[in-house]
Amino acid sequence: MTRNHPRARLAVTAAAVAGTVALLAACSPPGAGSGNSAGRADDGGPINLTFWTNLTVSTQAGAIQQQAEQCATQQQDVSVTFEAVPFDSMYPKMVTAFKAGNGPDIMNTIEGGVAAAEAGGFIVPVDDVVESHGKDDFIPSFLHAVGKDDQTWAVPDWALHQEVWYRKDLFQAKGIEIPKSWPELLAAAKQLDDPANGVRGFAVPMGSALVAPQTYYQFLYANGVHTFDPQTGEYALDRDPAKAIEATQFMLDLYQAASPPESRTWTWNDFRTGYAQGKLAMVLDFGAVVGLAAEQNPSMIDNMGVFPLPGPTAEIKPQGSIGGGYFFMVGKSNERREKAAKTLVECMMQPDLAAARTNTRPVFALPATNSAAESATYTGNETVRRFAPEIQTIRENILPEWYRYGMEAGLNQLAGQIEATTFVGDQLQAAAAGNITAEQAFNNINAEMKRLAKVS
Repeated sequence: MTRNHPRARLAVTAAAVAGTVALLAACSPPGAGSGNSAGRADDGGPINLTFWTNLTVSTQAGAIQQQAEQCATQQQDVSVTFEAVPFDSMYPKMVTAFKAGNGPDIMNTIEGGVAAAEAGGFIVPVDDVVESHGKDDFIPSFLHAVGKDDQTWAVPDWALHQEVWYRKDLFQAKGIEIPKSWPELLAAAKQLDDPANGVRGFAVPMGSALVAPQTYYQFLYANGVHTFDPQTGEYALDRDPAKAIEATQFMLDLYQAASPPESRTWTWNDFRTGYAQGKLAMVLDFGAVVGLAAEQNPSMIDNMGVFPLPGPTAEIKPQGSIGGGYFFMVGKSNERREKAAKTLVECMMQPDLAAARTNTRPVFALPATNSAAESATYTGNETVRRFAPEIQTIRENILPEWYRYGMEAGLNQLAGQIEATTFVGDQLQAAAAGNITAEQAFNNINAEMKRLAKVS
């Protein structure tokens, strides 16, 4: 991610997603019904593959470019043209390029980008790549996320994950055990909450764009509430309204008890900086706090630990976690070009190469394959070694059961629609301010979700 102002980045990302949804709704896929390949004829000559990534930070983009160019040399007459495409322009640029017949042959993007490309008919299934690499090597939840119609539409690259990051020193000082239920979590947050000394117990950020749904769904998933049933694909957000309202109320109770009032509008940078500076005892985060603490407050590193957000009772295991990842998708073109693109992706999935990509942002990014996680390249990284216990907790308890809102049953554009609007955050903020009840907030969110999902 670039380091421009977080609120501006959220706004342009949401606007880009909204524009893509409109574009896809208004346009049919290239060659729809005709079976052509996006207008790219095979001239039989050398192939120059277009490779896009959404990772624009130089260390990340540079590593991917170097690997792509290296892998291209292993095929005769194949080269690569590489481009880092920011999120604020990715969606409309991708749709426009594909419809013009010159979309990327390979794109490294999040599951939302895969959903948009698959819905537009711009990409091809990659089950052959997955099988060639070894399907059992992938964490199954990542293959599930990009599955649709019994096909896999992208190759998992690396993993995003969300869990509770806590200050081990404060837990130890107050004799607090890792919470195993919501009552225990609330009690710990209250015990740790010390505004007079500049420490709040648990951050509950609700920035309208992106942050609010990521926070909210963590509590919904912990209570077994999903937008769609992960097995059947049926709409399920209101299957058990009492459980959804219970999750909503608990999140609001935690906010009122131990979160700064201003966290109602916080974005990622706000709560991550607060935790890295030692001002927050607990936060829900994707591991980005590790890099931030290393930059801003290295003394915090040794005090950082993780645990999964518990369910409402100690007897019931949390039934999911919010997550995501990066994936390689292959653009529709012609048989020879698609084969060259798939061969290049196969090369990039070699364990050491996959590990090297995650090591450009260690802990925040985790390998989506077991072989990469076990490679010497990965385990030899200094930050990975330092956070080995936390990574083990995440790999064992978080990565196997993650979902992205709206994509619990596989690829679905609803995830992009949620991120392109602010209805989840608007309702939660209103409830946090006391203007509506938790039940009213959920009912309003559910009504809009059903409208977007076209559920009667």
